[in-house]
Amino acid sequence: MTRSYGIGAVVDADSWKIIPANGDIPSYSIYTGSVDKPELDTREYRILRLQNRLQVVLTHDASADKAAACVHVAVGHLQDPFDVPGLAHFCEHMISKGSTPFPAENDFLSFISNNGGSRNATTAADWQDYWFSINPPQLAGGLARLAAFFHSPLFTASLTSREMYAVDSENKRNLQKDRRRIHQLEKSLSVPGHPWTKFGTGNVASLTETARRKLEEEGIHVVEGEKPDGDGGPVGRDVRRRLMEWWEREYCASRMALAVIGKESTEELTRLVVPLFSPVVDKGLDPRPAFTEPIWGTEHKGTIVFVKTVMDYYSFGLTFHIPHQAALFHTRPASYIAHFIGHEGPGSVCAYLKKKGWLININASTSSRNRSRQTFEIDGRLTKEGYLHYKDVLLVIFNYISLMRASALEPYHFEEIARMSEISFRFREKSQPQAHARQLSLDMLEPYPPQELLSRGALNRTFDEPAVRELLDLLRPEVGRVFLMAKTHEPAVVGQTNEWEKEKWYGTEYRVERLDEEFVKQANGPNSNAELALPNPNPYIPENLAVIKSDITTPAKRPITLRETDSSILWHKKDDQFWVPKASVTLNILSPLAFVTPRNSALNRLLAELLDDALSEITYDAHLASLDYAVASSSTGLLLSFSGYNDKLPVLVETVVQKLKDLVIDPARLKVAMEKISRGWENFYLGQPSELGKYFTAYLLSPVSWLPKEKLAELPYITEVDLDQYKKDLLSKIYIQALITGNIESEEAVKLIENVENLLGSRSLTPTERPAERSLLLPQGCNFTALKTHANAAESNSALTYYCQFGDLADSRLRAVLKLLVHILKEPAFSQLRTVEQLGYVVSTSMWASVGSMGFGFKIQSLKAPSYLEERVDEFIHSYREKLSTLPEQDFQAKRNALVLRLRESPKNLGGETGRFWYHIEQGYNDFLRDDTDATTIETLELGDVLAAYDAHLMPNSPVRKKLSLHLVSQQLDQTTQNISESAPVVRDGDEVTFKRGLLWSTAATPVKPCIGKRADVHTVVSAARDGAKL
Repeated sequence: MTRSYGIGAVVDADSWKIIPANGDIPSYSIYTGSVDKPELDTREYRILRLQNRLQVVLTHDASADKAAACVHVAVGHLQDPFDVPGLAHFCEHMISKGSTPFPAENDFLSFISNNGGSRNATTAADWQDYWFSINPPQLAGGLARLAAFFHSPLFTASLTSREMYAVDSENKRNLQKDRRRIHQLEKSLSVPGHPWTKFGTGNVASLTETARRKLEEEGIHVVEGEKPDGDGGPVGRDVRRRLMEWWEREYCASRMALAVIGKESTEELTRLVVPLFSPVVDKGLDPRPAFTEPIWGTEHKGTIVFVKTVMDYYSFGLTFHIPHQAALFHTRPASYIAHFIGHEGPGSVCAYLKKKGWLININASTSSRNRSRQTFEIDGRLTKEGYLHYKDVLLVIFNYISLMRASALEPYHFEEIARMSEISFRFREKSQPQAHARQLSLDMLEPYPPQELLSRGALNRTFDEPAVRELLDLLRPEVGRVFLMAKTHEPAVVGQTNEWEKEKWYGTEYRVERLDEEFVKQANGPNSNAELALPNPNPYIPENLAVIKSDITTPAKRPITLRETDSSILWHKKDDQFWVPKASVTLNILSPLAFVTPRNSALNRLLAELLDDALSEITYDAHLASLDYAVASSSTGLLLSFSGYNDKLPVLVETVVQKLKDLVIDPARLKVAMEKISRGWENFYLGQPSELGKYFTAYLLSPVSWLPKEKLAELPYITEVDLDQYKKDLLSKIYIQALITGNIESEEAVKLIENVENLLGSRSLTPTERPAERSLLLPQGCNFTALKTHANAAESNSALTYYCQFGDLADSRLRAVLKLLVHILKEPAFSQLRTVEQLGYVVSTSMWASVGSMGFGFKIQSLKAPSYLEERVDEFIHSYREKLSTLPEQDFQAKRNALVLRLRESPKNLGGETGRFWYHIEQGYNDFLRDDTDATTIETLELGDVLAAYDAHLMPNSPVRKKLSLHLVSQQLDQTTQNISESAPVVRDGDEVTFKRGLLWSTAATPVKPCIGKRADVHTVVSAARDGAKL
């Protein structure tokens, strides 16, 4: 069975016009109808269909400071041969490393990176995508390289073995991730031989097993062992042969969709794209292949699967296979049902289960983007008590489904959903160009009419009650499947048996049982829970959507200090470029009590957790109305952030602040919060080695910082009385940093912050009491190495974090040099250490910036010893010095110019602008023009400036270099391979405090000149801020 998919699949032929060939531009068809756009979207769109049936959407964005493109291919790992799992993923790795017109293996990466861009690719179950972003003048070069992937890839033989091991390294990175493990187990427990059971990531064994067996049958002896370079011998050559056959068989122009965003007009983009992508061959294949055979047999339905996890937590998942929903994008019955089951307001499943102390969170959703599988899923995190009562938890869910079946579905439910979908589309803001391109090309594979490409099925246009009730009737226990996850399962739940099976690819332990008949009978019965109810009308649906708009020539580049008192400082910027009826409010409540000891840090986290918990029922309606808030514990106090439609945003702010002031500590909820937080802190040490390594390195350079284990030790000694007293003490004396942006005038902003101060009624901190961040400074000529062991005995990866501290972040010229160095080294470091040397899947370089210090960091996760990784980083720094010194002036200028363009990119939406402003306020520098300052400085830099910094701060033999590396060692590593240089002082477990006490503290941030004095004229300030003047 073949479904009709893709733009144009349901459109009258009269909507398309054939454009005949003209010179070197082949014939193509153009969509002549209109395209529904958000109200604020000023971009122009054009939809094409090439002669080879490749679909194209072109976007002209005159204001774009980045161009982007993405190709989606409607095949994925479901199309892998059964005997070569991971072949599609292997194709993703190989296809970008050389083509007939661009044969160099790193040509694409170098071209994109050197021109200020980024790129990546993804392999999913039934699609793959390849995307890049780039500085706009270089779009044509990027497109030419992208197109060549699909008409003339080389699949360079000499890279075969190396890229197979890159796939293997990626798989090993994921082996201890519960999400991956559970997903593959869910796939494996399906009808044998169904494509859904395939192992999509692949590894060396899965890619080569068939080739090895075939060669052995032919009497050819295969030598075992890794071959990181070359064609992989007879085995690698056979795998490459299978790859090329698979590409020839599965890749087809009619299965592809291209999205391009550029400054060029749609006509210019057309003349660019059509000749580049028309050579892609149309092989007459099904444009949107799908498998319609059932994924589950009777043995899979009505079962419960007990799963052992790596991390310590309790959770459940309830899955139903349902009819495909793609064509129902106007009615969206599955999303309608998910709205009710995932609700968190009064009468909801969530509210009831939280009241019982069984639930941490719940989610209901319908799967998407898979033409062969459609599911309805309900999942959530449980407390231990919830785990022990998992049947009762499930019965509450089925009770709610029964309630929905028996209830009248009042019109206001759909009307609210439809209203919010219409408002969200109407005021949709821009995203990053590459994200927009990826979304467009993916949506081109869906069954949307061209007119609705941009709304992409997000508008709920019609309520189809019969479809909703038909779907509700399918959500029954005997046709669903339950997953119950725990690190250690209790005998009270699984019995005394020790019989567990192991999944093939990840080694996940599990057991399968049938749901007992009595449970199924109860779950299918009528609702017996009087506390469950359907939601009431939502009071937060926005009504006033007026935008306060004025004529603006140039948007302001910074907020202004609108109000400053002993109690608070208010930064404000009225929106002057995005023109949406939205706003953002950020409140940083500073207190020196927040982080002074591990106990206070734990209390602060508990307070944030309980505040959020107490608000969940009250504020869920606001969330549904796109009014969101977040409560976070920080090293300086409590951070409250709010965003959404400004109409009722002040109401939400008042609700949250009032709840903070009046919060009563509930012992039962405190117990749940402690369980959740303690598990999080325990699980922290089981995380990805590369991320843990970076965290531990940052900890060693932070003057006041507490490890999770230090805070964990305090939890048993904290009571509700302690937390209540802490809250009172914390709020008794504070200072508030506030930032308000968006569709809020200055008078309303001042009124809002005054209301917050009045609600809290706190005394003011003196300037010397206000907490300020600092860094620890490494001494010149140091070469420290810190050693840690990963807590997870099953984690095979180790990690290296290698950090060279340059100097003070406030040193604008050195900062500019560091940024340019990071930009120049990004591609060659990745190409050498990851692509060529295959040290590991995770290899990255970055600038580290904190208050009072900055530096250059390498991060590598690998099966190899960290000491060996450090040797390779040292060697790279040594060897690249010569290449850098001989860099042609033209190339240096190109790299410099690419970075300048990136630094001068404008924010794409209100959230992006707010995030930029808050970063500088939170640091304390208030240096809102930093990127502009650095771009201007970078334009003046010469290669000699970069070399001088390289020699002083990076070269291992520099007498003034300040270097700290952290070796996070796997318990599985052969310790004889981990050799630390005798000349490097070693910081071992238990030595951290002594090490930190021996370092000097940096200065705190000194703000750049304050924007205004207390009596400054606001209109003068706004004008100057818009011009970027220093006030």
